[in-house]
Amino acid sequence: MPQGFLWLIRAAGWIVPSRLRPQWRAKWSSIVGNAYVLYQRGELPRQDLAACSRACLSDSVWAWKSREQWREFLRSPRFLLAAAAATLLLMGAFSHGFRATRALFRPLPIADPGRLAAIRYTGSVGQPAGVPPRLIPLWRAKSSLLADIAGYWHRPYVDHARVTTNFFTLLGANPAYGRLFHTDDRDTAILSDNVWRTVYRADPRVLGARITVEGARYTVIGILPDSFWAISPRIRVWTPLQLEPEPDPRAPPLIGAIGRLAPGASWEALRGDLFRIARTEYPRVPRPPEIWQPSLPARQWFGYLFGLAFAFAVGSFLIARQQPLLLRPGWRYWRFLLSKTLLLTAIPLLIWIETGISGVIATLLCMAACSFSVWWSFADQRERCPECLQRLAMPVTIGSWSSVLEPVTTEFLCESGHGSLCVPETEQGERDHWTALDSSWRDLFDKVTPRSP
Repeated sequence: MPQGFLWLIRAAGWIVPSRLRPQWRAKWSSIVGNAYVLYQRGELPRQDLAACSRACLSDSVWAWKSREQWREFLRSPRFLLAAAAATLLLMGAFSHGFRATRALFRPLPIADPGRLAAIRYTGSVGQPAGVPPRLIPLWRAKSSLLADIAGYWHRPYVDHARVTTNFFTLLGANPAYGRLFHTDDRDTAILSDNVWRTVYRADPRVLGARITVEGARYTVIGILPDSFWAISPRIRVWTPLQLEPEPDPRAPPLIGAIGRLAPGASWEALRGDLFRIARTEYPRVPRPPEIWQPSLPARQWFGYLFGLAFAFAVGSFLIARQQPLLLRPGWRYWRFLLSKTLLLTAIPLLIWIETGISGVIATLLCMAACSFSVWWSFADQRERCPECLQRLAMPVTIGSWSSVLEPVTTEFLCESGHGSLCVPETEQGERDHWTALDSSWRDLFDKVTPRSP
């Protein structure tokens, strides 16, 4: 027998319990050896020899438990909870300990957010909104009611934003590494913490490196804190937007603008002041700009909370439309249902938060996944034994689809002998009915499906 088969048997043997290992290796050395001899004689196809090798590996796993014991474990509540918890642990490992989720509850890395003011002009429905780029330097130079004003340009669903060099200074943000933009910066870039950790593996040597963004070359000068985002959480790279002495010719007719009120200034006074300054230089400006307090990043956890509540409401509605769930008193029953629902719902919710996906379609998909998790948790509970919480088995269909007097029902049995569940398959059927069996039945079930030792 070739050395490769011997190594396979020896390696697979380490999975087998030590008390069974010598006999197991001797058995499979004989089986694989005989199969190889038949293969050399041309009496056994190559695929059958490969199947024999795969059987050797699978048998090493079954050596720990019988097939019935593995089947019982897969139907047990322990397996479902362990699988959901393991999925969350893997997500935590790949997301650096749920970094985005933890960032939702950290202090907002923006100074005095109550004095921030978003400024824009709006047109008719469907028309773009924003501020003409020429007005931002004018307002910055002549308005006494603004402590500062910055402009930005970001196309929807793009991970790159261009901002004036005073944008981060106006917000009061500080870099985690490196520095922010200076007035004379042109071909520099600042990275978000997410792209720094996922793309550049948190390598500090990326500072000073040249990167390509939308066909242009930039030098990385800074990394933003992990709890900071502005305009959109999708943005991964920030580059300078030139508005002085002349706006960048690539800039659109309207861009975003955000200002900081001077001490003692009011919203209405600022609105009138900006309109007066704009009319002085550009008489065709038709009306004052709209001014409001922007929605701050720290408040986005309200959106996730609302989405989760809506998902629970939709899931509960779907559950209510089906046959009523057979609920049983008992702390173990309710503890399992609650733990399972929370763990299963947490998986799509955390994926939603950690990936930072946005947009209507992506949000609806994530909320639908949360609703499905809630619905599936109760649907799974419906087919479990209320005593041992094992998944019910041995389904038997009773009745006739064409009969009104004997509608179709499916009967499930608990393999531990605790009872049977009758589930109606038509709307005319009655609600789920659980029939408990006395302890005398359990000896019979143990003989058919022996329990784990």
